[in-house]
Amino acid sequence: MSKAKPNWREEKRLAREAKLKRAKLAAMKKEVKKHVLWPLVLVLVITLLGASASLVADYRSTFLINGAKYSTLSWLAPDYSTEKWTAATLNKIINNGDTHADVMMRSTAKDFGYIDGVNRDHFRSRFNILLASGIAPVAWLVSDDSPDVYARGLQNQIDYNNQVVDAVDNLVSHYVVCLECDEYYSSQEVNVLIQNLRKKGVNKPIGVHLTPGVKPEYYEQADVIYLQTGFDLNEEQFRKEIEKALKIGKPVVVSEYHMDGTTARARAFGDIACSYAGVVGTGNGRGTAVCGSLVPKVEDKKKNEWDRVQEFAKKNETELVMFAVLLLAAYDNFGFEEPLPFMVKYNFSDNGYDVMLLKPVTDTLDVGINAREGRGLMIFGSKRF
Repeated sequence: MSKAKPNWREEKRLAREAKLKRAKLAAMKKEVKKHVLWPLVLVLVITLLGASASLVADYRSTFLINGAKYSTLSWLAPDYSTEKWTAATLNKIINNGDTHADVMMRSTAKDFGYIDGVNRDHFRSRFNILLASGIAPVAWLVSDDSPDVYARGLQNQIDYNNQVVDAVDNLVSHYVVCLECDEYYSSQEVNVLIQNLRKKGVNKPIGVHLTPGVKPEYYEQADVIYLQTGFDLNEEQFRKEIEKALKIGKPVVVSEYHMDGTTARARAFGDIACSYAGVVGTGNGRGTAVCGSLVPKVEDKKKNEWDRVQEFAKKNETELVMFAVLLLAAYDNFGFEEPLPFMVKYNFSDNGYDVMLLKPVTDTLDVGINAREGRGLMIFGSKRF
C-alpha cells in the first residue's frame, strides 16, 4: 500500500477551489452579457437618440442697441452690471423678440466695458439672469481693440478660453471664438483656438466673426459663419454679402448689419437674411421672419426603436465587447460581487452627449468607458492620488 503525500488534503482543496472559480467565472460571463452588455447598449443608444433631435438653432439676438449703449456684449462688465442698465437692456432684447444674447467674455476695449479675468460666480450669476428670462447666452471669447490681451500670446488666450469653458459651458448655447478675428489673429491662429476648444471637450457650435467680407480660410474649423456685412448697405449690397458667405457651404448667422437692432430698417434686413436657406440666425434685429435651423436630420421615424438599438450594437460591437471583457477582468482579479459594478456619469444637452461608465477598482484606480458624440468609444484607466 502506497503512502499518501502529506499535503494531499491541501492539493484537493486547491483543486476544488479552482473548479469553483471556473464555474463562478463562467456564470459571471453569462451575467455580464445579460446585466452589463445590453444595459450599456441601451444607455448609450437612448442618450444618442435623445441628442439626435436637440440642436435647435434659429439664433436671434440684438447685440447693438443705440450703438454700444445697450449692447449685450457688455453683460459681464462690472461697470455695466448695474441693476438699472441690466433691467433696461433685458427689457429691450425681450421686446425685440430675441432668443439669444451675445456676451463678451474678455475685452479691454472701451466699447464694452473692461472684462479680463474669469470670475466664475459673477459670470454664472449674470448668465442665470438671462436664462431665467428665456434668453440663451452666446459666449464671445475675446473682443477686438484689446491689444494688451493679444500681446500676451495665443497660449494665454487658449488658457483663458479653457477657464471660461470650465466656468460656464453648461450655461451657454454656443461660442464665437473672437470678434473681428482677422484684425488681430491669422487664420491659422483662429483654427488653433477652435481646435483647442474641441480638445477641451466643447461639443457646442463654434462661430467665427470677421470684419466685413468673407475669408474662407478663417472658417476652416468653424461650425458657423458669423457674418458682418457692413453698415449702410442697400438691399442689393446686403444680399450679395449673404450670398457670398453661403457659397462657403456652412451655416451662416447674419450677425452685424445695423447699429440699432430695434429700428424698422434693422428688422427688415433681418427678415431678408432669414429668407435665405442656410441662414440660421440674425444678430442685429429681426421682424417676424423665421430663420433656418441647425437641427440634424432626424432618422426615419418609421424605423422600430429596437431596430435602432440593434444597429447601434452591431456598429459598435467591438467596443462594447471590449468593455464587457474589461469588466470580466475586474471581476476575476478584484472579486466584485455586485451585478452592475459601475457608476454612470452623463451630460447631454442641445449640443450633444457625453456618457461615462466608471468603476473604482481599488482605492486609487478607476476603470471605465467614455462615449462622446463624434468621437466614438474610449476605454480607459484613471489613477487617483
